[in-house]
Amino acid sequence: MRRCRIPALLLAFLASLAGCQKSPDAAAYEKLLSGDLSLFDETEVQAWALDTWMELVLVPGEAEYTCLDLDGDGIGELLLQRTGDPGSYNGVFHYQDGRLFCWQNDGVEGSCRDYPLRDGTMVRQYDFLNTCSYTLFRYLGDGSTEIIGELFIREESSPLSSSDPSLCCQVDGEVVDQEVFQEKLDALVTSQLLEPSAWTVL
Repeated sequence: MRRCRIPALLLAFLASLAGCQKSPDAAAYEKLLSGDLSLFDETEVQAWALDTWMELVLVPGEAEYTCLDLDGDGIGELLLQRTGDPGSYNGVFHYQDGRLFCWQNDGVEGSCRDYPLRDGTMVRQYDFLNTCSYTLFRYLGDGSTEIIGELFIREESSPLSSSDPSLCCQVDGEVVDQEVFQEKLDALVTSQLLEPSAWTVL
């Protein structure tokens, strides 16, 4: 019988993908993190420019990853971002039936960033001038998204419109006072952020 020895580094990598319970997806994500795009369809590679972006993103020490079930199918998705800075790059990759699919690959819009919460909910935070919006959403099994909540704050008059009031806070489109807004933000987002230790640096 021929024996196969798995390198200690690979064993450590697979162990770090704690959210990925099935070995096929863990192996697929390992391929991606090594720069191997062979599990993507060519149309997927071209649509998301993965052959260009992955060379820029997968730099040891400059990227970090974690694995969370974002769509509720029991299989973890791979989340990849610039170390400590999802505004510079954030990506989401899904495994299904031996293939990889890209659900998010953003390294362009620095004022907008996606990041996960502990339960697999995603937040898209957009900062513009004196405003900040938080869109909470869930991924569905086909990579589409479902919005489950929205928070918005304008902290002072916008340079684009002097007629705007100095402060405006909204929760799901309803105007609220700042105290209510802050309570909702803390409950839904701030207190639910992943610990830094949940991310593994390449």
